[in-house]
Order: sequence, then structure tokens, then C-alpha cells
Amino acid sequence: MRSLELITRRFLAGILWTMGLVPLPAISQLRWLFLSLASRCCWIAYLVYLLKVGFSFSSVAIESVGNVVGTVLFMGNSVLGLLILLESVLKEKTHSQLENLRFQSELQLQRLGMFGKGRQAGYLLPLIGVQLTCDLVRVYINSRGTVSPVFTISLPLMWLLRFRYVQLVQHVMDLNQRSLQLRRSLLSLASGNDLWQPYGVHECRQLQTLRTTYERIFECYENFSDCYGWGILGLHLLSSFQFVTSAYYMLMWFYDGQNLQALIFNGATGIDFGTPIATLFWLGDSGAENGRQIGCLISKLVKPHAGKRYNDLVSEFSLQTLHQRFVVTAKDFFSLNLRLLSSMFAAVVTYLVILIQFMFAERSSRG
Repeated sequence: MRSLELITRRFLAGILWTMGLVPLPAISQLRWLFLSLASRCCWIAYLVYLLKVGFSFSSVAIESVGNVVGTVLFMGNSVLGLLILLESVLKEKTHSQLENLRFQSELQLQRLGMFGKGRQAGYLLPLIGVQLTCDLVRVYINSRGTVSPVFTISLPLMWLLRFRYVQLVQHVMDLNQRSLQLRRSLLSLASGNDLWQPYGVHECRQLQTLRTTYERIFECYENFSDCYGWGILGLHLLSSFQFVTSAYYMLMWFYDGQNLQALIFNGATGIDFGTPIATLFWLGDSGAENGRQIGCLISKLVKPHAGKRYNDLVSEFSLQTLHQRFVVTAKDFFSLNLRLLSSMFAAVVTYLVILIQFMFAERSSRG
């Protein structure tokens, strides 16, 4: 199992480096810096070519709403790819700060007796496998009859955006694992707490270490949101738009019932774009839940007969968990949690149901 984890991490590290989704190497590493710049130049040239293709479709786009939506999505994804490559360069300082905070939090957790990293292969490999399967289905359908004229040339771009999602999922899983280890350490301290005994020096030091560890993990979440926030916002908006569009075209098939291949193609597209969104929001909600449970456990550390210093430390820790929450945000526009995801899904379903009613009303009036 450890070998699978190691292979997965190295595989993803190589893919992310090749796609230019990690910061540039240091100037002292001239060879790797040159290769990284060359890789980014290739990606930029490819994305500029896609934008040129998108502009060539502008005259055809006005012929129907479907063409307009398809052109907007195609060009929006191309622009987003350029912005993500730019973000990976401009946020180099924030990324280095994030890595330093992760290292510091890992040292603090080791002081609490928490070692090892969480298993990620069991989540990341199925996520990549689902997206690969959906693409194989769409490639087969598009080869039999052209459903999307730009599908083939935009495949590298789609995988660039997907591996950005995989990178985000990997980072959030790592932060959640740290918050989970902190929760377990706090639970161990709370379970052995005797309310009617005075505190010991060891308990006070361990509580202070817990506070410091909590602050470092909070700073990791905060720096992560700062480092990848704009990319998360763009990915969420375009992926949600793509998902809604695919759902609409699937409903159009139930309305017309003509092209079964288009139904399967759009269904695979909806799964392809919906799966990483749901995974990222679920992981964001899990991290926030770990923070809430840590806040609930702190009340079990109170000792009525302990000194003022110890109980003040517990109170400060409790206030700290109230003001410093483990949340992943898209530049403070919204936080990633299941409540927001369910609200968005309910809104999409509501609008699509209204659209269906209008479609059937129009059909009955024509009949």
C-alpha cells in the first residue's frame, strides 16, 4: 500500500510539473528552470491557438443559442487555462509560505505523537479513473458522429483543468488529515482528563502545543485559499456552467428523443465536470467539520479546581477555534461546503424543471 501511495504522489508530481501547475524552480536550478519555462511556453502557444480557433467560430456562434453557449465555454476554458498558468507563477511566494507552514504543522503534530501521512491514492486514482472513462466514452461517440467540433483539440486543455482539480483535492486532503490528527490528539487528552484533579505541567504544555498546532493548520488553510483562490473561483464557475449546459441538452433529448449518442455524450460530460466539484466541496466540508469537533472537545478540558492560568488557556483555545475556522474559500466569495453545493444543485434543478414546463407548454400549444 505504501508503494502505491509513493507511486501516486510521484506520478502526480511529474504530471503537475509538466503541465506548469507548480511554481517555477529556483534560479539556482537552471536546467529545471529552463525546462519548466519551455513547458509553459508550449502550453501558452497551445492555448493561444485555441483562442484563435474560438474567434474563428464567432461568425457561426450567432446562428443559434447552442453555438453561442459552446463558443463561450470553449473560449472561457481557454482563458481559464492561461489564468491558471499565470497563477502558478505569480503565487510562488504564497506557495512557499504554504509549504513552510505545512512543514511547521507537521513538526508540531510529531511533538503530539502523530506521525505519517494520510492515504490519498484510494481517492485520487478513482477520481482520475472516472474522468478518463468519461473521456474514452466521449472520444468514441465523437468519432462515430461529430457531437462537438472542438472536442478533440480541447482534450489537453480539459486535462490541464482536471489535474488542477486533482491538485486542489490532494492539498485539501493533506490539510484535512492534519486537522484530523489534531482532533485525535485533543480527544486523547480530553478522554484522560480528570475534572477534579489540578492540572499538571505536562498537560499545560501539551495544551499550548495543541493551540500552536491549531494556529499553524489554520494558517495553512488560509494560505491555501490565498494561493489557489482565483483558480478555484474560475474552475467552479465554468465547471458549473458546463454541468448545467450538459443537463439542459440531456433534457432536450427527452424533449426531442432523436440523438441517443448526444445524450450519452452530454451525460458523460456532466459526470466528468460534476465529480471533481462534488469531491472538492465534500473535502472542504470535512475540514470544516473537523474544526467544529475540535471546538466542541475543548470544553472537556476544563478543570474546576485547576489554576486560573490553565482555565484561561482553555478559554483562549476555545475562542481561537471560534474565530479561526478550517475553511477553504474562493477568495472569500464563498466557502467550499456541502450546504452550498446542495443549494446550488437545488437551484439548478428548480430552473431546469421550470424550463421543462415551458417546453411542454410550448409543445401542447403547437399541437
